[in-house]
Amino acid sequence: MSILVLTRHGEGFDILTHKIDPAKSPYARFFGERYARKISSFYAELGTCSVMWTRPISQPFEAFEPDKAIEYLLEIPETRVIAFVDALTWSGYLHGKYKSFQYSRAPIEYESTSVLVATPIRREEVKEVRRYRANATGHCELIETVSFCRRVQVAKASF
Repeated sequence: MSILVLTRHGEGFDILTHKIDPAKSPYARFFGERYARKISSFYAELGTCSVMWTRPISQPFEAFEPDKAIEYLLEIPETRVIAFVDALTWSGYLHGKYKSFQYSRAPIEYESTSVLVATPIRREEVKEVRRYRANATGHCELIETVSFCRRVQVAKASF
């Protein structure tokens, strides 16, 4: 069984990369050294060194980050999900408000859920790419959508 998730990144990000360096994350610039330390500790607990942070399609992004204008719709087999994280307690943990945060290796939906997916993302898992930009009111507007469903079906048929 598979799940649909969303993830947003900057223009230069390679969605198919094998290893995501947390030190290059926009959050590392904001939170500084403690972000790298906390994320490395969490990844060690999970037994991994790289994951893609995503959101279930049932919980689309509420805020627009101008440095993350590209959104990917991914269809991921559940077997590739490493953990489900309570994004609210994770954020509080990063800000130093909480000493820990909630997560589960079993499927669970929190009020705000992050779904951690094993990298690399496979080309056939990318179903759609959406490009956004900030409009005059500061909200985001969708300016381009590219669907890969037909291309993926043709590729699967050729094997």
